[in-house]
Amino acid sequence: MYFIKINNTELPVPSYYSVTSKDITGTDSGRYDETGLVHRNRVRSSVKTCEVKWKLPGSSLDELSDALSGELLEVTLLDPSTAGYVQCDMYAESVKSDFYQQQNEDETESWWEISCRLVEY
Repeated sequence: MYFIKINNTELPVPSYYSVTSKDITGTDSGRYDETGLVHRNRVRSSVKTCEVKWKLPGSSLDELSDALSGELLEVTLLDPSTAGYVQCDMYAESVKSDFYQQQNEDETESWWEISCRLVEY
């Protein structure tokens, strides 16, 4: 079992993983009249976002960075709401790198926390 594949490459098991599905509504949606009822124009349903974090040694950072750097990522991810896999085109945003733990004063042996949000096109 894996959580995420990008461009057919399986990524390491994340320390945090959350998938959200949301609908995109048109600009004409909202409460615009005196009835107070919602007028909703759903343009697209079930757009996926995935919040993910990894705790990895420095020696693994280049491979993950390369996987997340593309403009268009072909992603296969585990969707917890269906207990199945979903394939979609995504991009990585808000990629963040935090120093986590130092080992032997060596960057490659030290641990880092890498986090990002994957967003479906």
